[in-house]
Amino acid sequence: MRRPIVRAALLMLALLPLALGPADGARGQEVVRIAAVVNNEAISVPDLVARIDVAIASSRLRADDELRRQLAPQVLRAMIDERLKRQEAERREVTVGEEEMAGALRTLEQRNGIPEGGFEDFLRDQGLDVSSVREQIRAEILWAKLVRRRLGASAAVGEGEIDEAIARLEANRGRPEYRAAEIFLAVDSGEGEEEVRAAAAGLYEQLAAGASFTQIARQFSQSATAAVGGDIGWVVGGQLPSEIDDVLARIEPGDIAPPVRSFDGYYIISLIDRRTVLSSASSAGPDREEIRQEIAGRRMEMLARRYVRDLHRSAFIDIRI
Repeated sequence: MRRPIVRAALLMLALLPLALGPADGARGQEVVRIAAVVNNEAISVPDLVARIDVAIASSRLRADDELRRQLAPQVLRAMIDERLKRQEAERREVTVGEEEMAGALRTLEQRNGIPEGGFEDFLRDQGLDVSSVREQIRAEILWAKLVRRRLGASAAVGEGEIDEAIARLEANRGRPEYRAAEIFLAVDSGEGEEEVRAAAAGLYEQLAAGASFTQIARQFSQSATAAVGGDIGWVVGGQLPSEIDDVLARIEPGDIAPPVRSFDGYYIISLIDRRTVLSSASSAGPDREEIRQEIAGRRMEMLARRYVRDLHRSAFIDIRI
């Protein structure tokens, strides 16, 4: 039987040198400390340090030792999830072609104002590990393809569901509607509560100092919305957990609220805009296709999160530091 996940204390060893001392003085051989084992695959401390560097640089955070200590458990958790997702995709024979990788790199170049074909040179100029970034991108593409293939049919939305959603909109006509974004950090057990709370607090401090919400969400959020910078879309009160509804009701567009604890973890919420339900609806009524996509997106997110939880439950995960 596979062992369940083993929780570690706050990850101080993430700041150790990339190559640690010799395991056998007579042979003079160097060993690399293992941060975690995911099924039959190891995540080394050098791998973890490289990914922390990528996360900090791409999120435009101010790097210091305290921030690294706060973020290390979340980065390691993200790497464990990434390994589980990639292993599952490969088990189900999902692959990523060179053209797909090239397309993803072009998108990143355009998003960051990098000349075409210059993404890897850009990473090297920033002192970042190219292979670590490519591995992350490849894992994201694999997971997106796997989720579409495995869960797409379950996320299908019927016409009756759209009718019900429109009826709810009509019932809420005139009420506030919120365009929001999220950064979500999951808490899987009581043992991880404090480290997740500290990570959320550290990210919020960086956001309050002007860091990019979109980039931090892409790197650290454990919600499916991370792929779109945390953007939830338009929601009416009651569609989200009550703790988040309360936050949205008391902040103004452009504000970012401090971390709030919900039943499954910590959320950092940004209010992008606010409007009145159906105040600008055309004479033809709400856009049914837009509603279909919103419902399907939320359902896919829920199913994908459940999929990852199932992968955790059936995996051998041993955190060694």
